[in-house]
Amino acid sequence: MKTKNTSNPGPLSPSLFTSFLAIAAACLSVGSAWTADAQSNLFASINGNAFAGGGSIFEYTSPYTPATRSVFFTPLYQPRGMVFDSSSNLFVATNIPDDFGNEQPTIFKIAPDGTPIPFPTNPALPANFFIAGMATDGAGNIFVMAQSLFDPINNPNVPSTIYKVTPDGAVSPFGFDTSCSCSVPGQSISIAIDGAGNLFASDLVDLIIYKFTPAGVRSIFVCGDTTVCGSAAFPFTSTQFPFGLAFDGSGNLFVSTAGNAGNDTILKFTPDGTGSTVATGLSNPKGLAFDTVGNLFVAEIPFKATGDILEFTPGGTKTVVDSGLGRAAGNGGAEFLAFPPEPVTPVTPVGSNVMVNIGTIGSATDIRLTYSGVTVAGTTTVTPIDPTSQGTLPTGFDATNALAFDITTTATYTTPIIIAFQVPPPFDVTTLHIFHNEGGTLVDVTVLFGPFAPNPIGQTIYASVSSLSPFVIAKETLKGQVQQPINPDGSSVFSVKRGVVPVTFTLTSNGVATCQLPPATISLIRTAGAAPGPIDESTYLLASDKGSNFRVSNCQYVYNLASNSLGVGTYRVNISIGGSVVGSGTFALK
Repeated sequence: MKTKNTSNPGPLSPSLFTSFLAIAAACLSVGSAWTADAQSNLFASINGNAFAGGGSIFEYTSPYTPATRSVFFTPLYQPRGMVFDSSSNLFVATNIPDDFGNEQPTIFKIAPDGTPIPFPTNPALPANFFIAGMATDGAGNIFVMAQSLFDPINNPNVPSTIYKVTPDGAVSPFGFDTSCSCSVPGQSISIAIDGAGNLFASDLVDLIIYKFTPAGVRSIFVCGDTTVCGSAAFPFTSTQFPFGLAFDGSGNLFVSTAGNAGNDTILKFTPDGTGSTVATGLSNPKGLAFDTVGNLFVAEIPFKATGDILEFTPGGTKTVVDSGLGRAAGNGGAEFLAFPPEPVTPVTPVGSNVMVNIGTIGSATDIRLTYSGVTVAGTTTVTPIDPTSQGTLPTGFDATNALAFDITTTATYTTPIIIAFQVPPPFDVTTLHIFHNEGGTLVDVTVLFGPFAPNPIGQTIYASVSSLSPFVIAKETLKGQVQQPINPDGSSVFSVKRGVVPVTFTLTSNGVATCQLPPATISLIRTAGAAPGPIDESTYLLASDKGSNFRVSNCQYVYNLASNSLGVGTYRVNISIGGSVVGSGTFALK
């Protein structure tokens, strides 16, 4: 077995992470709208300094030169693979380091006009996996290659797993082999899908190109190491580690190989696996992409020189598209390339089409806003306003560091409008609430559950409203924690014949337990079973607990919930203070 260390970074120290955040928070998102006139634009993911931030997506218009380069989107955390869907939305594999040195892999979605669109995955991609190559099939599913980073020093060549992400964000392993708990036995960076829907993945440890059927059945397409496979129709040299993959219009697979210190290659394999060398003399080539007329573009990212992007005509003529990308050391240049689909429909701002920087809340800057429900495009204006002008926040929210703004638009939209607010790490979006001024009263419109629940991976919170007007974002200071007999993980099951489910919450203020308990109310929602939805309080009343108010006993909120009238199902019980949900618990009745 060969040993190969890739450019994927290991865990970051807390001090490096702090520096990374400082740079990311100082940057604003940049968007440059592109339409059918720009259907041949080339997009490149620029790593920036993996330990200090600055990842971006560059866009090149034809003819591809430094003069036609612009920043399509920034900042991004360690961007790698990119892929477009049929609607020309760009998906980017990003890797967000947290302050414990772990990577939080995230798929970032960007609309054609440069607007970030929330794309929560369910479940979230596994923590401390580094994601790189991406591809999409004809059904709009996205595939992403992930490598575990739990032991990057002692075992840098850990097996890799491919994850399939449906258009609605559902995540599942693809081509998973239980014998290795992986999809690819060795370290893998890049994937590509052919016209028949077969997925190909490079294994740079064993020098193998694997082929997966659309059903996920794995086989060896090309084995470049005779010591691993016994024979090799096209043997790789000991320094030819396969990285980037791309198909041309005739179904030939092109592979970039690296590891030969300035004499790396581009290989070509016909559909039957016959191989040949089409280019030599490259320096650590990685991402590959073809344009519509068959020109091959290659991203080089040397470790001891700045990176570049090369172009090869079908006849083999090489030109330099751009150079001097990134740093002279490390992994800071262009690594993956992509072209939008053909043809491209002219962009019409419908749906989540507005992105604006709306200011600062506490220590978090560069807060982004998008909203959906737009049917006819218009001009949207966001104006910062004084939070105190909108009335008094409910008990349990930080009024000192609140942010307020007024949203107006000339666009036509349908209701309800889902508004997404995106803030940078390390701000905890689960502590933020969004209030809407409705008739002079601040109403909590935060979506806390379901598909638009706060998304810590995407750093996004959502609100559901029927109109646009003043909004206030504030951090909660009070938090309720459900207590036994209801388990915090939602695993508790009670009998409907029991008669009573004791509901108990404790309270923290700014993270510290407190016995100063303001009035609180209870609400109940059936999430599974007959007729899911809110339960009227009269259904669960008991003589000792009338109405919807919690009792206070021994520094706890207590409510004896009548269960015999509820019926079999799964329920979520909420505790609210000042009209805002500050805690919840889940249980089942059988």
